[in-house]
Amino acid sequence: MILDLYRLGKEIAQDANKLFDHTRHSVKHDLEETVLCDSYNREWKVKVRRTGNRGRYLKIYSYPDYKQSLRASADKYKSYLQITSDEWEVFYRTAGGLEDSRARAILDKLVGI
Repeated sequence: MILDLYRLGKEIAQDANKLFDHTRHSVKHDLEETVLCDSYNREWKVKVRRTGNRGRYLKIYSYPDYKQSLRASADKYKSYLQITSDEWEVFYRTAGGLEDSRARAILDKLVGI
């Protein structure tokens, strides 16, 4: 039991470090990724990322062909589509295995449905 709690605490600390470590500005952090379906049942691969200079953003690709792609930023990076911090968090949690009913609605908005 104590060993399990230690491991869980260590995993949480590593995840927090990935999110909040701003000392490595150019290092890309692929935090999580998942494949989600939009309302038209098209599949999209969503990579949840964070970097020092781009901040929190999503890389979204049509799946499995990768013919369409887009980027969305929670930190107003350049010409990326804009999303809120809460929307980024929904994808972070969804990619980490927690279901969130809002993910499809946000994805629909981003891919133009």
